[in-house]
Amino acid sequence: IGRSFIDFVHPRDRNTFASQITSGLAVPKIVNSTMVCRIRRYRGLTSGFGVKDRVVTFMPFLLNFTFKNICDEEKVIYLVIQATPFFSAFRIPNEVLAKAVPFVMRHAANGNLEYIDPESVPYLGYLPQDVTDKDALQLYHPEDLDYLQQVYETIVKEGGVPRTKSYRMMAQNGDYLKLETEWSSFINPWSKRLEFVIGKHHIIEGPTNPDVFQSPISDEDKAKAQKFRENIVRIMNEVLTKPAEVAKQQMTKRCQDLASFMESLMEKQPKVDEELRLDIQDPDHSYYERDSVMLGGISPHHDYNDSKSSIGTPLS
Repeated sequence: IGRSFIDFVHPRDRNTFASQITSGLAVPKIVNSTMVCRIRRYRGLTSGFGVKDRVVTFMPFLLNFTFKNICDEEKVIYLVIQATPFFSAFRIPNEVLAKAVPFVMRHAANGNLEYIDPESVPYLGYLPQDVTDKDALQLYHPEDLDYLQQVYETIVKEGGVPRTKSYRMMAQNGDYLKLETEWSSFINPWSKRLEFVIGKHHIIEGPTNPDVFQSPISDEDKAKAQKFRENIVRIMNEVLTKPAEVAKQQMTKRCQDLASFMESLMEKQPKVDEELRLDIQDPDHSYYERDSVMLGGISPHHDYNDSKSSIGTPLS
């Protein structure tokens, strides 16, 4: 009591709420008007007075506005609001409702939503002001677009479709429900072009998640998830893991073993066996022939001016 009602209205609904009041005051002949609006839920004091750390939640309501003139000493206009809460029409996954109320949606030829029934709120979970001017085609399941293209071709040719086969439409929580639709359209008689399409939707089966008002993943959560993905990639590419350390140790041991082996080779002088000694006594052999038979005495220090090879030079 004593608080401004607009303090309890969801920030995204305040402009719609204010414009509804303004239009009601500007046109006094309108007895009452309605809108769908989210109202802040009381967080309660059952857990003590620490309500600051609790998450603020909102509930969707259908608001019915009535303006009343009350004359006491001076004329005062009062706004009377009747608020009726909305609840999800579904209680279990993929529920088939016996008495689902059909609802109407209208979109322009470019796909932009121009109108959606308040009756759709318990079934889809969208508030009209949230989806107005959004692309209606984005609500259709990607795998059903092939069939729906044929439906729209028939709408343009015939002016409407009596009733489609069942297809899927996305609810506010990101899941899909199945529905069938009666389609009609308006063709501009002067331009002969389609102006808008009207669909009367009949619910066939509810979504897997029955709470259509549950918030889908927010932009903040998407950004947080993307950050985690980037961190995982960075960890895989930059941070040394235990297997990498083991591999490094194994490689180091191999290098050490190889170095020890090479050192032992360098320390041991090769034995000059008799078969490595070549006693070349034929002075007529050419340099090429002499070189070709010095198999054991290969040395880069060979002197072509004598017939002796540097057999004593150690292997390198």
